[in-house]
Amino acid sequence: MKYFSVVSTVFLVFASKVSADCWSSRLGYPCCTSTNSIYFSDGDGDWGIENNQWCGLPKQVNNAVCWSKALGYNCCTTTSVVQYEDQDGPWAVTYLNNNNDPAGSCDISDSIRGDSLAKAAPFRMGVGLYGTSKTNSPIFSKKMRDVIAYQFNSVTFTNLMKADQMLDKAASQANARSGNDMPVLKFDSIVDGLEYCKANNIKMRGHTLVWHVQAPEWFFRTGFNDNGNYVDKNKMEKRMESYIKQMFEFVQHYYPGVVDVWDVVNEAVEITNGSFDASSGWNTRTKYDNNKTNPWYATMGPDYVFKAFRFARKYANKDVKLVYNDFNTFMSQKTNAICNLVKKLKAENLIDGVGLQSYLGPSWPNRNDYKNAIQKFSALGVEIQITELTISVEESNNKFNAQANHYRDVFKIYKDLKKSGVNITSVTVFGLQDHYLFYDNDKTETRLWDRNLKKKQAYNSVMSVLKA
Repeated sequence: MKYFSVVSTVFLVFASKVSADCWSSRLGYPCCTSTNSIYFSDGDGDWGIENNQWCGLPKQVNNAVCWSKALGYNCCTTTSVVQYEDQDGPWAVTYLNNNNDPAGSCDISDSIRGDSLAKAAPFRMGVGLYGTSKTNSPIFSKKMRDVIAYQFNSVTFTNLMKADQMLDKAASQANARSGNDMPVLKFDSIVDGLEYCKANNIKMRGHTLVWHVQAPEWFFRTGFNDNGNYVDKNKMEKRMESYIKQMFEFVQHYYPGVVDVWDVVNEAVEITNGSFDASSGWNTRTKYDNNKTNPWYATMGPDYVFKAFRFARKYANKDVKLVYNDFNTFMSQKTNAICNLVKKLKAENLIDGVGLQSYLGPSWPNRNDYKNAIQKFSALGVEIQITELTISVEESNNKFNAQANHYRDVFKIYKDLKKSGVNITSVTVFGLQDHYLFYDNDKTETRLWDRNLKKKQAYNSVMSVLKA
């Protein structure tokens, strides 16, 4: 599989049917009944271990080989329902229960009945799905999945939908060697979340199509090689279009209506001296993070932002919203630069909303400055989406009470602005719980649930505003 290469850890994609023939019984061994993990293979077949003894794994119908193993995927053992087919063969999705839920001992009863953020809010309430790999996503925890399904109606992958997860380097290099210099995408990192959203009627924010961070350098270089030169503008434009087209075609074909908003471009505006191109009229980022080069700007110039939105509009279904997303949007110089960009995009009908990431401190930014920035963007006639909300704490004996007050004040701003006519359509808190249980030694304390998945004071403050 190249274009539609899909695998997941929770919703694993397998292939083909399995025969009930217990071939290993003639050799004096039982057949496996509760595992499909291969520990050893020989001329007789594939062997697993159950109850501390060898067992034979069932062979395929008509003794056919498990063709998907050569592509890196196991074969189906519990379903024969074909989800789609490609040149390799038929593919299916099997749901696996996770027996290693790090939140397995958490009592979530208070979070899956009674108050619900999604039900109380006058806008979508979303949550960031943390995780740097498929196996440490909250979708891999039944307890976390249950809390999210009850409390939220929108989710955002914090990492797993970004270019470094989506691009298949080896397949892209093979393409280049064969004369097709377009990238190949794989979708294994996002299928579990998409399946979960589809099953629970939850929307997903697509995050993000074009960003200078977490976009591998080889994507911008000749032959998709780390040591290649940057490709020219024309070739990079074609690669960008191919990437965006593949993302939209996959998601919209297999999960129609699930992803109905995309952060098309992320953090393209800069105000640090020496790190932006002012000639664009909106301070196009040229560098980031201690003088690193923005590879999109290096290969395509400031036009990369407009090209991305044009391609997104071209391939997005008509009801899909396109958003520009950025941080520190409340700083006056940055607010003005983003407004200039939005006006240009809006003139071509390329943008539907502005995303304010909203990493806030206890006292910074000034809340009036934050509120004024939202109003200024809203005056341009676009939706407002709060995309990555976190409010940090200051170390003190009552730090969580103080944090709860800050969350209360910020949500009061959102609700008051919504009442005044500002089109706030979604608010996403960027992460479910403090001390995220899938990470070792996570020290984060910015979220609405604690490490035991108990509601913090901040949750209660938010709910009191939403219910008022």
